[in-house]
Amino acid sequence: MCRTADGVRRATRSYRCARWGLEAVYENAGAAEARFWFSRHSCRKREKAILRAALHEERLAAVDRTPKPCFHKQASHQHGTRACYVLDRCRCEPCSKANSDAETERVRLKAYGRYHKYVDAHPVRLHLAELAAYGIGLKQVAKLSGVSTGTLSKLVFGVYDSTGTGGGRHGSGELIRPPSRRVLRRTAERVYAVEPIPANLGSGQIDHERTPLARAHLRALVALGWSMSELGRRLGMRYGANAVTLIEDDERLIQRGTVDRIEQLYAELSMTLPPQTNRTARTTASRARNLARRHGWLPPLALDDVYDADSADTDQAAVDDVDDVAIARRMAGEKAVHLNTQEKALLVERWKASGRGMNELVRITGINPYRYCTEEEEAS
Repeated sequence: MCRTADGVRRATRSYRCARWGLEAVYENAGAAEARFWFSRHSCRKREKAILRAALHEERLAAVDRTPKPCFHKQASHQHGTRACYVLDRCRCEPCSKANSDAETERVRLKAYGRYHKYVDAHPVRLHLAELAAYGIGLKQVAKLSGVSTGTLSKLVFGVYDSTGTGGGRHGSGELIRPPSRRVLRRTAERVYAVEPIPANLGSGQIDHERTPLARAHLRALVALGWSMSELGRRLGMRYGANAVTLIEDDERLIQRGTVDRIEQLYAELSMTLPPQTNRTARTTASRARNLARRHGWLPPLALDDVYDADSADTDQAAVDDVDDVAIARRMAGEKAVHLNTQEKALLVERWKASGRGMNELVRITGINPYRYCTEEEEAS
């Protein structure tokens, strides 16, 4: 105990609350000062704090910390991850710690303004619509990208009531939740990686782009002397009439799986004459050549020269054919104006140079800008 210049005796003083047992220690304090500060403590707050602590301990004791197995058919979530905590509802110590760390990291990134886990879902829907117009459905997109069909369905259609008794694809048709406004960045990147090209079509989808060339290849094989029935047999067709219709009918479209088989067969037989070991075989080959001659079908070597020249002319025309007026009209909001791939890329480049936002580009022009970004822009 000591005495200050103003005559106040100071010492270490302690007081104890008779109601809740709160002990308060005041270092180097006067008696009146210590009693004043101790009188300001709230027994009600102390009571609430003790009750909260008891409830917290009770909740912790009620949590089942036994590791839960993963029952998902297409996934095997590992313990110690947030996915196992959320999807499998596992509350073991490693899973709880992983969830806590993930939430702490999310809050930290949000505080720094660096949380970019989600992106706008509208451009992703536009890309899916473009794929659907090309013939690539949601199931094929899910197969190629690794994104589940459920995620893609919620992104495009939303969530519908599946417990109703009404007809239709979605039960009663009642919309429970609208299509997603945001989507995970990694999900968007996987969807953007699927491009509208023939290689991404399903085997049962119509290949509009390669159908003319595949039919020309079949006709070239007929010009070599291969009969239509033999070509149909090698393609796995059940009836010879199917092969005849496939070769002669210009309006018939061909599925991607059949086109692949045709290209494989053409690569195998384009430099090979049909066997002519007997009179029947020679007659069949002669009839095939005569048929091709009457229709003007070219053999493989002549056909390749024609298509090589046509592709060179097409590439040059694509380079020269850029309509600045059409680009300006599309930028002004006329979505009905058709643009080729080069014109769309040029429009996106001019839009970025003007400093306007990408969401505005999608809304005004209806063009998905992410398909025409360079690798450096995608990385940034």
